[in-house]
Amino acid sequence: MSVLESPLPHGRVVAGIGIDLCEVPRIAAAYGRHGARFLDRVFGPGEIRRRPESPVFAEHLAGLFAAKEAAMKALGTGMRGVAFRDIAVVRSGGPPRLALTGGAARRAEELGVTGAHVTITHTKELAAAVVLLLR
Repeated sequence: MSVLESPLPHGRVVAGIGIDLCEVPRIAAAYGRHGARFLDRVFGPGEIRRRPESPVFAEHLAGLFAAKEAAMKALGTGMRGVAFRDIAVVRSGGPPRLALTGGAARRAEELGVTGAHVTITHTKELAAAVVLLLR
């Protein structure tokens, strides 16, 4: 697994940018219909940091989902060759970061990606994310 750092030393250039907007009720409905199967198919271990009983659980999931789709757009692949679980949104006391495996890591290597910025925001109805890939 490759965790991408986000500092911007002089001379770095943009390798890709992606944005996604996700409807929170759509993610809540998918979780309601499929439960743990949905979570296991889309999210990796430790990626979900809220409990299902949390009042913001659906917003949290939608934000992570939007970040994954924004990363796929930044990689220029869409969902071809990159699975949702190939992209993890990780946190360790700071801003969210990307951890790439499988097809996402291969594509990032092809693009020469050495860093990334991720930002996520949400309301009760919408979640949005932007991913900026650097080389």
